[in-house]
Amino acid sequence: MSKTIYVNGVVVGDVETTGDVQEDIQLIREYLKSKGLHREVSMAQAMFRQALSFCRTAVHLYDRDLRNAPWNGLSAAPFVVNSAFSIELYLKTLHQLRGTSARGHSLLALYDTLSDESRDMVVSVAQRHALGYHVNVASAEVFRGFVAELDTAFVDWRYCYETGQTSQINIQPTILVMKAFDEACRQLGAT
Repeated sequence: MSKTIYVNGVVVGDVETTGDVQEDIQLIREYLKSKGLHREVSMAQAMFRQALSFCRTAVHLYDRDLRNAPWNGLSAAPFVVNSAFSIELYLKTLHQLRGTSARGHSLLALYDTLSDESRDMVVSVAQRHALGYHVNVASAEVFRGFVAELDTAFVDWRYCYETGQTSQINIQPTILVMKAFDEACRQLGAT
């Protein structure tokens, strides 16, 4: 059986597959290497890509279901969970790019343990884009407050059916926080 191989949405060839998933992955990797299309990905790049995928899902939910009234309430929890998880991964990417590692789901703990230089960069990005999101980021402490609002959202919103309640999440600041971390990761070479 043959499998068509795509790179960035472009067909680059076909590979005869075996039916064994792991073996087929290796065959495809070797094919891409033979065509000069394979490149190794660092841990920071892999983390960034995963953060970006959750961010894009959150933005898609926002654009489709939460931007305009009437909202689709079923998209609120997935928006928050995907947003918070993307922010967590962006934060961990920033740590990785600076040579440190970070664990846990507390966004505030991950943010507070960033280097001063990384936090300053993130706040600067947020301040540059704030008006576009109708958000005021008058100081680093205001931005930290947005992160604090989302601190445990990943865990809380995933299981909101158990408690029947959630914390309040403001959509525009949440999107700005994702944007700020995404751009800071890019500036530090995560792509």
